[in-house]
Amino acid sequence: MNFDEKLKQQLESEVDNLLLDDEGLFERMSGIFKSGIRRWIIAIYLTAFVVGSLAVWTGYNFIIRADWEQSFNWGIAFIIALTMQGFIKNFLFMEANRNSIMREIKRFEIALTRIDKAQN
Repeated sequence: MNFDEKLKQQLESEVDNLLLDDEGLFERMSGIFKSGIRRWIIAIYLTAFVVGSLAVWTGYNFIIRADWEQSFNWGIAFIIALTMQGFIKNFLFMEANRNSIMREIKRFEIALTRIDKAQN
């Protein structure tokens, strides 16, 4: 049996464990607080809260204004706030994805180490 077949066999034997250990969205999003940029993540979550509140406020003012010019200005502010919120959420999900990928790379490294020890 060559190295590729041993690696494939090792990884296939761990697939069942990986599927059982598959975490949900809340576990992935809370996992980003355990990374090295924890303080930045907290600051970004606070910024997301402020921007979300700003989006609600500007959206409310967009709806209640009777004057077309004021409503237009509030609508533009609402669109800008929603866009900012989208960028913030995109960054947070990308960070959660990066953590998940790093965990998979480490599992792959462990599998390679196990195979290397088994060969020697």
